[in-house]
Amino acid sequence: MKKTLILCSIACCICVAGVANAKIKIGVVNLQRAVSGTKEGKAAEAKLRTYKKRKEAELNRKLKAFYKKEQELRKAWSVLKPADRRKKAMESRKKFQALQKEYVTAERHLLKLKAKEMMRIQKKLNVIVARIAKREKFDYIFNNAALLWAPPHVDLTNQVIRAFNRK
Repeated sequence: MKKTLILCSIACCICVAGVANAKIKIGVVNLQRAVSGTKEGKAAEAKLRTYKKRKEAELNRKLKAFYKKEQELRKAWSVLKPADRRKKAMESRKKFQALQKEYVTAERHLLKLKAKEMMRIQKKLNVIVARIAKREKFDYIFNNAALLWAPPHVDLTNQVIRAFNRK
């Protein structure tokens, strides 16, 4: 909501400035696509995919081992005393909850890693966008995530990716 209000304010200023016969040059960059399109972004995404696959494999192994023990417990269930049944059921529930917690923790960690990598690359992209803005005398360059539509000729994303990859 705050972004929309800011964008509307800027758009109003642009319209007022346009009425005053000022030529305004506007550009748009899809930062998400720019991050994904850079060599560094692709490498970061590959690293994150590898981490995710490795963690999933590890957690799946633990889950399979858990289910194997569960099957063994079910086979022995009828010969266990009621007190032992309660104890085994409680142990089993705790192990399963621990596995669930480990899954959630791994997912959160992956999201944090992804956000950290994307922010690191985005900071570098912001420097490149600023250089392009100064060099080509843009008055405004917007992230297209907040725009509903922009004409294709104002999209600078490919130019930003090329400049980033040359760096």
